[in-house]
Amino acid sequence: MNRISEIRAVHELGEKIGYGNLMNLASALWAIDLESKGIPESGAFVATILTDIKSPYRNRLVADRDKRKREIKQRYFER
Repeated sequence: MNRISEIRAVHELGEKIGYGNLMNLASALWAIDLESKGIPESGAFVATILTDIKSPYRNRLVADRDKRKREIKQRYFER
C-alpha cells in the first residue's frame, strides 16, 4: 500500500463512519495492540482539542498537523 492508497482508504472510511468515530476506534485498537505487546498504551490516545495541550507543544502539534494537511492535499486532492 502506498501513501496515496493509505490516504484514500482513510478518507473513504472517515466519510463512511465519521472521522471522530474513526479516530476513536483507531485509538482504542492501537491501545489494545500496544497492551498486547507489553508497551505502555498512553501514547495511543492523541489529544484533539488544542486548548487541552499546553504550550510550547501546541505550536509544534499545529505545525505538524498543517504539514500533514498540505501533504494530503497535494498528494490526494490536487491530482
